[in-house]
Amino acid sequence: MSDGPELVIAGAGIAGLALAAGLAHAGAPWRCRLYDERPELGSSGGAISLWPTALAALDRIGVGAQVRAAGHPVGAGSVRSARGRLLRSLDVPLLAVRRGVLVEILHAATAADIAFGTAVTGYARTARGVRVETSAGPVEADALVGADGFRSLVARTLQPALRETYAGYPAWRGLARADGLDAVQLWGARQEFGVVPLGDGLAYWFATVREPAGGTADDELAHLRAAFAGWPDPVPRVLDATAPDAVGRNDILDRQRLRRWTDGPVVVLGDAAHPMRPHLGQGGAQALVDAALLAELLGAPGAAAPAFAAFERQRRRPAERVVLTSRLASRVVDAPPAVHRLSSLVPDGLLLRTLRGRPDRRGG
Repeated sequence: MSDGPELVIAGAGIAGLALAAGLAHAGAPWRCRLYDERPELGSSGGAISLWPTALAALDRIGVGAQVRAAGHPVGAGSVRSARGRLLRSLDVPLLAVRRGVLVEILHAATAADIAFGTAVTGYARTARGVRVETSAGPVEADALVGADGFRSLVARTLQPALRETYAGYPAWRGLARADGLDAVQLWGARQEFGVVPLGDGLAYWFATVREPAGGTADDELAHLRAAFAGWPDPVPRVLDATAPDAVGRNDILDRQRLRRWTDGPVVVLGDAAHPMRPHLGQGGAQALVDAALLAELLGAPGAAAPAFAAFERQRRRPAERVVLTSRLASRVVDAPPAVHRLSSLVPDGLLLRTLRGRPDRRGG
């Protein structure tokens, strides 16, 4: 592998590490180097819910068994109104796993070096392949993969001045120590609160509230207790069982659709290519599907550009369907309670097929 072509991966999050792990698993000839602006390996967000398509992608990367052993099957759950009325019962085949644990498993499966504290800021194509601009200076490589998230500077070099639009609400995420919790989503008037058990008395929760962008509170838990005052169990119990330093908040933004994902020896994947709203929990899952397919394509003999072009052909339409479905799901959550009640009439089979999304041609 030391004599192979050089591949730079911008970003050492789930997408970038999964690609590097997949390349190692495939025995691909690429010499990988990851650059990440963070000072060390880490992950924002408490946990991730993995649908069967994401677990199949992890199998293709070679770490599926380890992730299943580290995760917790979600099992039966429900969707309820803000008054506790049952809207739908669901038994969904999800596996919940701590994001940090998933990142560590992927990192251990890579054969790549990671340069922390160094951001990829852009690129320029060259006769050899690509000159990668970093905060530590330029790097010459044969190919570049932008796995650098929503604010990807690789994507913004592909398409300058990408527009961002506030979706109308921030999202809060946290971890709570509480026993006896089941998977549940509660929908109110432009508000949502969800709980996902992680096993061993730990649960991941998320919340959205329609309010202006850019806001912060001195005490986010107090802000949420006020916003969800009067909501039924488990909302107050979960908030009371959450430590203040276990809460994160970020504004939800939509980003302009990329006209293309590739530029010869350059490609983007994951949130850098197709960011989506969080209501279906598909952002990380779709990044894993991307990484598994791209690793397989790069593992075949040949240059990067044809593999990147094949990746875009196979993944663009399926991923963009999930982006649109995630927006539709957010509109349902944001609708009046009467619409929530009507949504309970949608057959379970149709809903699950919509949530799962359609697999791509390579089994993603």
